[in-house]
Amino acid sequence: MEYSPDGPVPLGTAGAIRRALPRLPERFFVIYGDSYLPTDYAAAQRHFDASGLDGLMTVFRNDGQWDASNVEFTGGRLLAYDKKHRTPRMRHIDYGLGLFRRDVFARMPEGAADLATVYQDLLAAGRLDAMEVGERFYEIGSFPGIDELSAFVAAQQRGEKAMSFSKQFFEEAKQILDQIDIGQVEKMAEILRATRDRQGRLFVLGVGGSAANASHAVNDFRKIVGIETYAPTDNVSELTARTNDEGWPTIFESWLRTSRLKADDTILVFSVGGGNREKNVSPNLVAALEYARSVKASILGIVGRDGGHTGKVADACAIIPTVNPTHVTPHAEAFQAVVWHMLVSHPLLKQAETKWESLK
Repeated sequence: MEYSPDGPVPLGTAGAIRRALPRLPERFFVIYGDSYLPTDYAAAQRHFDASGLDGLMTVFRNDGQWDASNVEFTGGRLLAYDKKHRTPRMRHIDYGLGLFRRDVFARMPEGAADLATVYQDLLAAGRLDAMEVGERFYEIGSFPGIDELSAFVAAQQRGEKAMSFSKQFFEEAKQILDQIDIGQVEKMAEILRATRDRQGRLFVLGVGGSAANASHAVNDFRKIVGIETYAPTDNVSELTARTNDEGWPTIFESWLRTSRLKADDTILVFSVGGGNREKNVSPNLVAALEYARSVKASILGIVGRDGGHTGKVADACAIIPTVNPTHVTPHAEAFQAVVWHMLVSHPLLKQAETKWESLK
C-alpha cells in the first residue's frame, strides 16, 4: 500500500488525487474512504471501458433512504448531479465508486479541488457515464455505521440476505428504546402530576411534524390525564396573524403571554432539534422557553439530536438517541408519540380508561 499525503494544506478530494498521479495508472478507481461498497467492481470497469468516456459514476436508487439523494438518473442516463442544490427528480445517489482516466486530473491546476466539481464538469462536457448498481452502500465513518456493517457481514457469513431497509429502520427503533433515559421520563410524569395537582395548565409547543403531534397530545392529556392542555398551533388564524404582524421568532412567546402563563403551568416541547438561536433553528421555541423560565413555569421536552436549547433549560427532558444520523427526524417525531403515550398511560397520571370505538 502506498500513500500520497496532502502536505501542510488539505487539497480536497480531487486535489489529493491530482497529487497522487505519480502513483496512479492510466485508468483507476476512486472509492470514498468512509464507505463499504458490496458491488461488482469488474462490471463497473467493463462498463467504463466500453463507454470510451473520461469518467464513470456509479449510482444507486436511494429515494432518500440512506442519505440525501443527489443524482437525476433516467433511462440509463445521468442528467444531473448536485450535492448542494437537490431537486425532487433526484431519486438516485452517488454510490461512492468512480472510475477515471488519468488525464482528467492531469489537466487540473495544482491546489485544492473537490471531486464533486470534477464530476459536474465532466457531466457538463458530455464526458461522464453512469452505471446503476443494485446493492446499497454502507457508511462506515461513524460508530452506528460500523455496527450496521458488522451486522451485514455477520449475516453474510451465516448465509443470510442483506438487511432490508424496513428491518434496519425497526432495528434502529429497538436501539432507541434501549437507550432512552428512563429516569428523565419518570421525572416528567412526576412534574405533570404536580402540575395537575396544583391546577396548572399544560402548553404543548411544536413546529412542523411536531406541531401535528402536539395536537394529538393535547387531546390525550385533556381526556386521559385531566390536565387543562393547549397547543398554540391549533389556532392557525392567530398563529399566521402573529407571524405576519410580529415575526416568526416570537409567535409562541407572545401567545403564552396572552395566555397568562404562570409558575403553576408547564411547557412541553416536541422538537427534533430542540431550538438553537445561533443556528436559527426554531428560534420561536427558544424565545418561548426563555419566557417560561422568566415566570418560573416548569419545562419538559421530548426532543432529538442533543436536545438543543430545550435540553439545556428543561426540568426534565427525554432526548431521543441518534442511532442513525440519516433518520434523526423520523425517529424523533415517532418517539415523541411513544413517550407521550407512555406518559398518559402512566399510573401517576392516567385518570380515564382508553377505549377503542366503544359502543357501550
